[in-house]
Amino acid sequence: MVESQQHQQYIEHAVEAADAAILNAQEAEHELQGAITLADPVAIQRAQAKLGSAKRQVREAQGQIQSYDSQKYGQQLEQTIQQLHQAAQDLEASEDKFHTPRQIR
Repeated sequence: MVESQQHQQYIEHAVEAADAAILNAQEAEHELQGAITLADPVAIQRAQAKLGSAKRQVREAQGQIQSYDSQKYGQQLEQTIQQLHQAAQDLEASEDKFHTPRQIR
């Protein structure tokens, strides 16, 4: 019984981490869009760094969530997996949308 409760807590923590990763991904995308609109190179660079960090966080959350059996633990995990997948795709699209040109020396 205690082991089952602990396992449920681990799953809840994984879902919370996934939700935080999804939120950070959305914020990073929004920040990049704002920086592009302002055409501020410093803000763009900062937003791109945040985008990279959000990508790592989403990947880590995906790995953690996918380590649990979504068949066994239900619809919430499956929905979270789908949301993480969508967040990862959105981050890729945002990253592909704008690349800072590299300076040639």
